[in-house]
Amino acid sequence: MAEFRVRVSTGEAFGAGTWNKVSVSIVGTQGESPRLPLDHLGKEFNAGAEEDFQVMLPEDVGPVLLLRVHKMPPAMSCLLRPLSQDAWFCRWFQLTPPQGSPFLFPCYQWLEGAGSLVLREGTAKVSWADHHPLLQQQRQEELQARQEMYQWKAYNPGWPHCLDEKSVKDLDINIKYSTVKNANFYLRSGSAFVEMKIKGLLDRKGPWRSLNEMKRIFNFRKTPAAEYTFEHWQEDAFFASQFLNGLNPVLIRRCHCLPKNFPVTDAMVASVLGPGTSLQAELEKGSLFLVDHGILSNIHTNVINGRPQFSAAPMTLLYQRPGGGPLLPLAIQLSQTPGPNSPIFLPSDDKWDWLLAKTWVRNAEFSFHEALTHLLHSHLLPEVFTLATLRQLPHCHPLFKSTGLGIGGFSELIQRSMKQLNYSALCLPEDIRTRGVEDIPGYYYRDDGLQIWGIPSSLETREALVRYVTMVIFTCSARHSAVSAGQFDSCAWMPNLPPSMQLPPPTSKSQATPESFINTLPPVNATCDVILTLWLLSKEPGDPRPLGTYPDEHFIEEAPRRSIATFQNRLAQISRDIQERNRGLALPYTYLDPPIIENSVSI
Repeated sequence: MAEFRVRVSTGEAFGAGTWNKVSVSIVGTQGESPRLPLDHLGKEFNAGAEEDFQVMLPEDVGPVLLLRVHKMPPAMSCLLRPLSQDAWFCRWFQLTPPQGSPFLFPCYQWLEGAGSLVLREGTAKVSWADHHPLLQQQRQEELQARQEMYQWKAYNPGWPHCLDEKSVKDLDINIKYSTVKNANFYLRSGSAFVEMKIKGLLDRKGPWRSLNEMKRIFNFRKTPAAEYTFEHWQEDAFFASQFLNGLNPVLIRRCHCLPKNFPVTDAMVASVLGPGTSLQAELEKGSLFLVDHGILSNIHTNVINGRPQFSAAPMTLLYQRPGGGPLLPLAIQLSQTPGPNSPIFLPSDDKWDWLLAKTWVRNAEFSFHEALTHLLHSHLLPEVFTLATLRQLPHCHPLFKSTGLGIGGFSELIQRSMKQLNYSALCLPEDIRTRGVEDIPGYYYRDDGLQIWGIPSSLETREALVRYVTMVIFTCSARHSAVSAGQFDSCAWMPNLPPSMQLPPPTSKSQATPESFINTLPPVNATCDVILTLWLLSKEPGDPRPLGTYPDEHFIEEAPRRSIATFQNRLAQISRDIQERNRGLALPYTYLDPPIIENSVSI
């Protein structure tokens, strides 16, 4: 006979407590105890409570290996379905033997309905017990159960694999939104929808009457960054700066040789480069940059309000004066096939021709960003990483302690990108070097991102594993913040980032007028739908978990605690540096400020 003390901590979240009955079995090297009820008079396991229980083992089970937790609804619960499905959020168990130090078993999981859960002691170090046959057998059983729970499916040929569930309602409770986050999201969406409906904008299927009329929608929850965009969206310097610090800061690359299908001449760009300056000389200096949206060529487009929409695959040449000054656009071609029907637009062209060409580029940026930079790279790939982790690693694994165009056109674009996607493109330092943008000034996505990356390079070595895990963490946290948090800021003034275009790209110059410009932009209801959606997707809907914040205390040893503290201190210093720099900027770059970055994809 041996008496153990069991201390249980229940989470503080809404609905974390339970009326169900909980018992434990202690698994040791010499066997497993019977179920030991954790029972007091009255209700146990209230939200936020820590409770002590005394349990008696009839026989010695040897040194402790595992704690098996059992949860069962109370008697007669079949008459009350809510009790039978009652979920409980357990933070941890602490087991204190008659002699010796206590064992802590981190849990930090929801347990829904009846069932059992196996917990390992929380130290990260490897001990002799790790090789015990009973423990290895348990690992295999848990792994098989996880792989059965998290089944893969191919959502669409050519897309990454995803979780085989029909809807969000079918997801495991531990990977759903919290109750608070879910309620906040739907309250926000409902209030925004009603506001747009009252203004009569959601039902208007026709075009905007003028740019002035668009200010009606612009006044919807505008931000300082959105107001800056409204004031400067027609300026060449602002147009170019968005390739560095806008929603899609991953496409610009240094141009060492002009593409053969982009026949820009010295005479075309003399007004910007100055007399006597040649493109070849600027190429050799490394002062020219290219943004190529060629992946959009001949992509299938959507139909909105019964009207087919149009897309372009532009090429944009940019110039960075070696002695300083802003990045500027030099030339824009709206297709990948030069010729009489695909003119090269220049800053010296008529105002409306040049503005329309830049707006077609911004539309291409919207499509590329939403389908690839955001959806594919920052949502679908992180889901693959997450599923692989859930399927292959036990909850006690250290990685769990560090770690969320129309559909036809999107699908086609994602399939094209998946064929080109490589590992290096997801590793920020290598991506920066490959694109040759190490020294272009004012590239805050690069500067702030490299500070947060901060880690050293096939997975045969520890260094390679560190690099891979860092890529996953960065992609799911910082990169997602950089390409998601500013969506509303960039799109609130729709002409800066139009989601669709109702007229085809121009095939000659001197065609554009204020009226044709307006008629090319998306209709009123489509504009409002997109702005409303991006406003919701740009705002964290409550229950935030900023990067470096770990309320679930999986690690109990001193060494990882010190590492976490060091990481948090480093993030705090990065944040101070970013805020100091931003005080001197007309348009602060805030999207990689650590307090704004979520630990993982959260919306």
